[in-house]
Amino acid sequence: MKKLISYVLVFVLGFGACAYILTRAGYTPGGKESVMQVLSGKPAPPVIKRGGNPIADAAAKVGPAVVNIDTLAERRVPNPFEDFFGLPMPPQRQILMGQGSGVVISKDGYILTNNHMVAGAQDIKVRLADGRKFKGHLIGRDAQSDLAVLKVNARNLPFAKLGDSDAIRVGDWAIAIGNPLGFGNTVTVGVISAIKRRNLPVDEGRVISEAIQTDAAINLGNSGGALANIDGEVIGINTAISSTEPGHGNIGIGFAIPINSAKDNIKQLIEKGKISHPYLGVIVTDLAGDLAAWYGQNGYKGKKGAVVCDIQAGSPAAKAGLAQGDIITAIDRQRISGANDVTKAIQKGKVGQIVRLSTWRAGKTRLLAARLAEMPQNLE
Repeated sequence: MKKLISYVLVFVLGFGACAYILTRAGYTPGGKESVMQVLSGKPAPPVIKRGGNPIADAAAKVGPAVVNIDTLAERRVPNPFEDFFGLPMPPQRQILMGQGSGVVISKDGYILTNNHMVAGAQDIKVRLADGRKFKGHLIGRDAQSDLAVLKVNARNLPFAKLGDSDAIRVGDWAIAIGNPLGFGNTVTVGVISAIKRRNLPVDEGRVISEAIQTDAAINLGNSGGALANIDGEVIGINTAISSTEPGHGNIGIGFAIPINSAKDNIKQLIEKGKISHPYLGVIVTDLAGDLAAWYGQNGYKGKKGAVVCDIQAGSPAAKAGLAQGDIITAIDRQRISGANDVTKAIQKGKVGQIVRLSTWRAGKTRLLAARLAEMPQNLE
C-alpha cells in the first residue's frame, strides 16, 4: 500500500513539474498539436485577434469608401507637320488618360475628389472597392481649392465618416488610401508631419492655400484619395507630393487638403456646381526685413502688419480707398500679423459681406469698409 502511494505521489509531482515547464515555455492549452510544437521548439502560429491592430481597423472602416477614378480627355494640338511642309494643316487629336482616387461621402453616390483629376475630362469612370463600375457625372469643381464632386447612380454605398482636421496633431498616425499607379486600393501608413502648411506651390502652377503634410506614401494616382486618422475618419483629401525632380515619386513629403476646408465647400459644389470665393482685390506682403525698417524710419510704430503691394482696378479694395503702400493692421478687429492673415480673413468671409480694414498710411490710421465681391473666374 505504501509503495502504491509512493508511485501516485511521484506521478503527481512529475505531472506538475511537466506542466510548470510547459507553462514557462509559453504553452497554453490548445490540443496535442500545440504541445508538440512547444516540445519540438517550433513556434506556434500567431493567434490573430480582431481589434488588435488599430491601423488595420481604421483602414477597414474607410477603405470600402475609397474609389478608383479613370478619366479620358480629348484636346486638339498643332499639327507637327505644318512647319515641315509650310502649309496649314488640321490640328491633331490628342487623347489624355488619367488615374486617381476619390472618397464616397454619401450613401447615394456623391464622391469627393481633386479638381485637377477631372478638369477637362469628357469621360469619367468610377470603380468601387468591391469592383463595381459606374459612369461618373461631374457635379461641380473648383480650381482654387482643387476640389470636385462627382455623382454615380447607385444607392446604399459605403461612405466615409468625415473627421475633424483641426483636432489633429503633429505625430498623429496618418493612413493614406488610394489608387497609386493604377494598382487599386492601397494602404500606406505614416504620421502627420506638419499642419497648416500655407500657400504651397505645387505642380502645374497650382497653389495650395492650406495643407496637411504627411510622410505616408502618396504617389501618382493617390490624388483625391483619403488621408485618415487612427479612428478611420477622413481628415484630408490627398492632393500633391513634393519630390526631388518633377514627375518623380514619393520621398516622404505628401500633402492633403484639410477636410474641414473641404466641408465648407462641398455644399456649394453640390448646390451650385462651383464655389463663390470672396474677393478683396489686393496683393499684400509681410512687413519684415528692410521693408519693416523703412516703415519704422517713416513713423510706423507697429511691429506687424501686411503691406499693400498692388490693387486690382475696380476691386472692392480700390472702391474702399485702399492704396498701394498702406499697411493693413486689422480686419474686423482681428489683428493682422502678415500676408497670410489677410488671405485667411478674406477666405472666411462671404460674397457681399462688408469687412472693416484698419490701415496705416503716412503716419495716420484709417478705418475703411469694403464689400467683398465674387472672385472673377480669370483669377481663380
